[in-house]
Amino acid sequence: MSNLKNARIRAGLSQSALAQQSGVNFRMLQNYEQGVKNIDGAKIETLAALARALDCGISEILENPDAVKNVRI
Repeated sequence: MSNLKNARIRAGLSQSALAQQSGVNFRMLQNYEQGVKNIDGAKIETLAALARALDCGISEILENPDAVKNVRI
């Protein structure tokens, strides 16, 4: 299970609720959770929005915590 999905479940949110609260497209969120798209390559704005909605740090939703050094701006 992806770190994003784990964080979402811990926060008690559905995918649609997280999409709405974060402003991240529902389908994109699904792709990140399923590993279709690599969340480690997401824009900082996307990661920040998800982390805010989940009340966690960005490194907690990345699959490779070292990837935070390579986050795109």
